[in-house]
Amino acid sequence: MKHYAFALLVLSSAACKKDEIQVYKVAKSSDVPAPTAAPAMPPAATPAGLPDGHPPVGSAGGMGTLPPELSQMAVASPLALSWKAPAGWTEKAGAGMRRATFVVPGSAGPADLSVISLPGDAGGDLPNVNRWRGQIGLPAWDEASFKKGAVKVPSKAGTFTLVDLSGGGQRMAAAMLTRNEETWFFKLLGPDATVGAALPAFRGFLAGIKPAS
Repeated sequence: MKHYAFALLVLSSAACKKDEIQVYKVAKSSDVPAPTAAPAMPPAATPAGLPDGHPPVGSAGGMGTLPPELSQMAVASPLALSWKAPAGWTEKAGAGMRRATFVVPGSAGPADLSVISLPGDAGGDLPNVNRWRGQIGLPAWDEASFKKGAVKVPSKAGTFTLVDLSGGGQRMAAAMLTRNEETWFFKLLGPDATVGAALPAFRGFLAGIKPAS
């Protein structure tokens, strides 16, 4: 009887200790939820009228604002005029907007003669002259100053309007001719002394221009 009572006491004590056991659950790394990623920003919308991937107009990677002379495409038709370069001038093939390029030698360094054609009146004679004056640091002309400073040079292709502009050690002799809805520009630009010495030959060059056969 005593052995039976002792057994019951041992079992009762063990049961009480079992009830005091606390169980802790440690989460595995795989059970920890990953941080929520920030939602991706949608790509910037492409401005209407531009192809996908085109940089915004006016940005560093975009085209920006072009000078008025470059805002129109050069006429891609066959040359409507023909010419013969004076002795000593080197003619090069046209590139880009240029229909032709000449290198004009001189004691102060070579000058550059560019030949460009644009559709229509290309903005008008006076606006173009004032743009050129600004390029060499000269103030704009009014209509009266333009008429006084411009010289007419007749040729078989038509009558050129020629201006002679000097400023900052640079000189530009530029001639314009509008013919058959196309305006031609012959611009001789370079050191003052070189352009001044070449001016008589330049005027003779203009006078000898004629329609292409």
